[in-house]
Amino acid sequence: MKKIKIICLAAAGIALCGCGVKQSAQPDPEVQGQLWLNKARTALSDSDFTAARSCVDSLRNQCAEALNAREEGILLLDSIDLAEARRQLADAQKAAAQQGLDIYTRDSVDTHLDRITTKVRFYEKKLEHDRGNVQKH
Repeated sequence: MKKIKIICLAAAGIALCGCGVKQSAQPDPEVQGQLWLNKARTALSDSDFTAARSCVDSLRNQCAEALNAREEGILLLDSIDLAEARRQLADAQKAAAQQGLDIYTRDSVDTHLDRITTKVRFYEKKLEHDRGNVQKH
């Protein structure tokens, strides 16, 4: 009889402990996603494109349920690509402005400048398109 009372009390105690309070509260995925976005934005402002992309990848991998943050991550990744392409364009324009290049080098530099200009236009249009299609979850 004593064993039954002890077992019942133990079962009731376990049941009460299990109710109400979560044992291990998981952080909100949106909050975690925003932290990754902030790190990526900081890296982008420092022109560290590799680190910025890495932070967006971490957001995608570690915060799969942070749908709003992932939407912002798409836009941020577009911004990273555009910023990097603009830097490449500035470098290509400097190379194209050089005087005294032979005909073959001039042709190569001009071709590279055309490709980078097209790349910048592509990322500008992609960013505009993605901004227009943002969804809130």
